[in-house]
Amino acid sequence: MVDFKTKLSNLGKILKTFRKQSAMTQPELASKSGVSTSIVNDLENGIRTAGCKTIDKIAHGLELNDEDRFRLILKCIDLSKRDFVIPDFTKFPSEIINFLPYILSKNGFSPEKIKQVNLVEGQKGGIQILTHENLKLSIEIRLTKKN
Repeated sequence: MVDFKTKLSNLGKILKTFRKQSAMTQPELASKSGVSTSIVNDLENGIRTAGCKTIDKIAHGLELNDEDRFRLILKCIDLSKRDFVIPDFTKFPSEIINFLPYILSKNGFSPEKIKQVNLVEGQKGGIQILTHENLKLSIEIRLTKKN
């Protein structure tokens, strides 16, 4: 299992890569994101964690697409235990936010069993959950119209 410091360092490397791809300095990204330069610096260097709202501001400052922004926020959630609601979900009813944990628990997937959660590349609404027993659970949300 990957330790906390390694996860924090990996998040920093990802942020730094996105920033360099955007051809911005740390102060430019901080200004565009509405956060301090020290936050950007500390995150990139694996010195501190940040809440989802801060990471979301930075992701918007980087002008990431929704999928990359969501992946970045997922990595942040894993490091910041105080955050359990993705910023885009704050106005959703609590039933929606609790839907996935409810379904998982009803099917015998406790939080202790979950090793990793990923979005499925190129598939809208696709989530893949990997357990510590190396079982893969794939979830796809589809919208259909009733005629």
